Amino acid sequence: MLRALGKKARQVLREELLAGLQARGLVRVGAGGGVEERCYRWTVPCREAHTNSLYIHHTIGGVGRDSVAVTVGLLHALERLQPGIGYFRPIDQTTIGGHRSKLIKSVFKMKDDPASMQGVTQERAYELVTNDKIDDLLEEVLKAYEACRANHDFVVIEGTSLRGVGDDTVTLNAKIAQTLGASALLVTDAGIACGMEDKVKNWDDLDWERRVVNNVRLSDLVFNREHVDVVGAIVHRTPQAQRKDKLLRQMFEELKIPYAGALPEDAILRSVQVQDVAKKLGAKLLYPVEDEEVAMSTEVTQYLVATLQLSDLLRYLPRHVDPTKGSVVITSAARVDILLGLIHLHESKSDANIATVVLSGGNPPPKEVHDLLKARNSGTLPILSSPQLTFETAAALANVEGYISAKTPLKVERAQTLFDDNIDMNVIKDAMFKERPVRMNSKLFQHNLFTRAKQQIQTIVLPEGEEPRTVQAAGTVMRRGLCNLILLGNREKIETLAKQFRVDLSQVRIVDPRDSSETEKYAKNFYESRKHKGVTLEQAHNIVVEDVNYFGTCMVAAGDADGMVSGAVHTTANTVRPALQIIKTLPGIPVVSSVFFMCLPGKVLVYGDCAINSDPSSEELAAIAVASADTAAAFGITPRVAMLSYATGDSNKGPLIQKVIDATAIARKQRPELLIEGPLQYDAAVDPVIAKTKMKGVESNVAGKATVLIFPDLNTGNNTYKAVQQATGAVAMGPLLQGLRKPVNDLSRGCTVPDIVTTIALTAVQAASMKGAENKEAPSHNLVASAA
Repeated sequence: MLRALGKKARQVLREELLAGLQARGLVRVGAGGGVEERCYRWTVPCREAHTNSLYIHHTIGGVGRDSVAVTVGLLHALERLQPGIGYFRPIDQTTIGGHRSKLIKSVFKMKDDPASMQGVTQERAYELVTNDKIDDLLEEVLKAYEACRANHDFVVIEGTSLRGVGDDTVTLNAKIAQTLGASALLVTDAGIACGMEDKVKNWDDLDWERRVVNNVRLSDLVFNREHVDVVGAIVHRTPQAQRKDKLLRQMFEELKIPYAGALPEDAILRSVQVQDVAKKLGAKLLYPVEDEEVAMSTEVTQYLVATLQLSDLLRYLPRHVDPTKGSVVITSAARVDILLGLIHLHESKSDANIATVVLSGGNPPPKEVHDLLKARNSGTLPILSSPQLTFETAAALANVEGYISAKTPLKVERAQTLFDDNIDMNVIKDAMFKERPVRMNSKLFQHNLFTRAKQQIQTIVLPEGEEPRTVQAAGTVMRRGLCNLILLGNREKIETLAKQFRVDLSQVRIVDPRDSSETEKYAKNFYESRKHKGVTLEQAHNIVVEDVNYFGTCMVAAGDADGMVSGAVHTTANTVRPALQIIKTLPGIPVVSSVFFMCLPGKVLVYGDCAINSDPSSEELAAIAVASADTAAAFGITPRVAMLSYATGDSNKGPLIQKVIDATAIARKQRPELLIEGPLQYDAAVDPVIAKTKMKGVESNVAGKATVLIFPDLNTGNNTYKAVQQATGAVAMGPLLQGLRKPVNDLSRGCTVPDIVTTIALTAVQAASMKGAENKEAPSHNLVASAA
């Protein structure tokens, strides 16, 4: 087909295509017009809102001792912009919260229990990851995060460096960020990126800027692959004299990664203090000291094992120990002479800078000396007792590290000052307050669904109570507390199945239509609604007794249940027909229609109609659009309705296009406040770059960011949802029928137990939503669900 075009036309087409791809960051085009690089960067919009969380990902270097300074500085800066900041770690050390959670709680005076600031322990996370149960891990983290987020306006989430999973740590962090719906801030340690865990001595010998940028880029690619917005990058531990901030900024801009700034390597932050020595050794302070906070914060840089006689030690110290640096002296608890001599030396304010004395062996000095030192009001030299012997104590201190803690106010203040002086908060502030797409995914959607179901407990009837899948699903629903349930069928058969599958149905009501006290009432109600069609009372009684779907529908119509779920062993017709006959459609609704919730990577879209109406008229198509918009709104998705066709705007003409144009006009007249646009092609509806081209400069609140997609006929809708499902691995929740007075939900006969559970939850939310609409005297948006 391209060959049929002239050379010039082909060139124009190619340039337009590359321009679109470059605008979306998918390729980089060189000066000569060639493709220099494929970037594999894309964004997918869902509903728009202010982001309420920021995920700090420490890149390949992991979460180390220096990274906490970035977190402390960031929280300090954010606190001034957004009150009510919270902190959450998806994976932490223990069930009571790790060191970092306790530090953040103390420094920023958060009211949260440290245990509520974390998702799961490292042990639990490693168990789930190594057993290939990533989904279970994400669900547990999401549940804990939602509980934490409920208490805060904005949450800073700090990623994990789970050991033992290799490079998959980056992917794991990206999946967690995507599940929590957070934007990401990438933080990298310049020293670790260059292979230097400790202080880097020869920055001139390292192409460190390139290594740092490549380090961040690897994480950026993974996060974009998982559909997580990367809002900025921070580099820390850069060389003081060679920050080359301008070069770093230019390199990040080339990759289209916002650069927030660099934090220089800082001696104060990396310094080792007496309390770090105590923590490393597991040592305890034996005697009280004046101003303990200051004494334990004394910096130490020299270590000395004292085995000489005291006189020899006193001669050794001024010759070999730098008096400007704090010293740790290690000696046996039995060496009373050295201990007392060092205490006297310290309190006489000599040039010997003794920061602490560590007594090895785990025992205090002899009783007489111990009692004497305890009886003093307080000293000025911290005396620590190490549980290890002298050699082991000295060996342990060979790699002691300095940490920021609640007891190091100088370091905390230094971290905050460095951040304020070196980081451009406008980059991060834009991420917080800019209207941006909020990522929705199947796990978050299902979590929100289950949460809403629990908020207003409804009663759902399940006619297929003798079906094993239904019994298992009932057990899950009751265990999660999603709603109240009624199972229809023979009690003995149902209880046998429950015993077989170890399901607790003690709180489930079991009703057998053959001996129910309500059968006659339901039969009479059914007779009254169908006698104009020639149904006799006897026929009505037989139908209600023999057909569980009619019995269940009568329960819903009478108000004895709020909704019904069936179809695991019945056809759609057998499930829906009783609802049409007994419950009937809402006033003013010309047609019952359907939608699917398409849980795509990074977003959830609403597709309609994909299951019921083969060729709706313009009026029916308008009704489908309005009902689908209400369905989206009922489940927390801002409706932006795209009326789909094979042309966008006035680019083509035809009967189908005219039908879509007319339907759009009718829907706008019925609901003037509704954001609706049509006709639109699918790509122009969901892709902002293509929309900008095809809309020819016309401003639209729908094109490029549609959340509700209305297909012109069943052939298009059904094939599209199945094609998308197969091509992308999307989870399709539905079809959900729209237009009945009360929810009666249809299952696919191939449904699984999780499908049934989800549909029951959908039904419960539908029922609560309809009651709320009735109470407000507003138009109800009924949703009749089905799990495909």
